[in-house]
Amino acid sequence: MGDIRESYEEEFKRKTIEHMESSGKRPIDIARELNIPKSTLSRWIKQYGSGAAVPQNQIFVDHERLKKLEQLNRELQEENEILKKAMHFFTKDPR
Repeated sequence: MGDIRESYEEEFKRKTIEHMESSGKRPIDIARELNIPKSTLSRWIKQYGSGAAVPQNQIFVDHERLKKLEQLNRELQEENEILKKAMHFFTKDPR
């Protein structure tokens, strides 16, 4: 009736792609070696390859840079408020 779908551990997937990238072998060769469908290996390459996007649940934050940007933001907001007050002061109609 239907084929039984093979399930692979995430570590196996990562190691397979790491091996492929380090050995310089073509994906089709790795797929044949491991008896894995080429389409499955292609999906793993997109997920785990060196050009893969960072997973959404895995966001890396540079806390030091974030602190500096937050400080800069506060300073710019203060300067903006000072400039607004100065603008109102100098644009008043002196009657």
